[in-house]
Amino acid sequence: MLASFLQIVGQNTRYCVIRNTFGRLQFATSENFHKILKALNSLAPDLMVRPGSTMPAKIRESTRFYPYFKDCIGAIDGTHIPASVKGRDVSSYRDRHGNISQNVLAACNFDLEFMYVLSGWEGSAHDSKVLSDALARKNGLKVLQALHNFLRKECRSDEFPVKLTDESSSSSSVLPNYEDNDHEPIVQTQEQEREDANIWRTNIGSDM
Repeated sequence: MLASFLQIVGQNTRYCVIRNTFGRLQFATSENFHKILKALNSLAPDLMVRPGSTMPAKIRESTRFYPYFKDCIGAIDGTHIPASVKGRDVSSYRDRHGNISQNVLAACNFDLEFMYVLSGWEGSAHDSKVLSDALARKNGLKVLQALHNFLRKECRSDEFPVKLTDESSSSSSVLPNYEDNDHEPIVQTQEQEREDANIWRTNIGSDM
């Protein structure tokens, strides 16, 4: 539901295309679009802060970025940084490309200055695990509880294709010692992936 809404407003995608992409009827697509729009309108007065007069010069003075990114304050992404690991922990730090690395989450502003960095996760850790850890930390990233609860209520039946990968997580962000048989299965089924995602979102909501 949310994914189709974002594709419509972000890429000006027509309902007929959304219908084929997500396997929904055109009427249901329109109905879901207005549900999300109504929810965002109800959240806006209390949870969305209007941007101030200060705008990064690189955006204000560039026709490439302004006005499309006038409300952005930065960007967040994950990256893999090479790591030196020895012993039985090597397999945990092997990413999907076969390299030994850490999965690092970082946020920076438009002056390329880092505002937030979370390091220490193994290269095999899934991005959702790293993001979950960032959200759970005392001074970590924040999400809107009202929006989270709305998604749990309205989007419960949405099922999106899950790509099987060899990424899995078997620890927290602290670099722990593993026992030989403590690793989780590397490949999960779609049902397991959806169940893990539901537990992850529930934990985020309960911690807020």
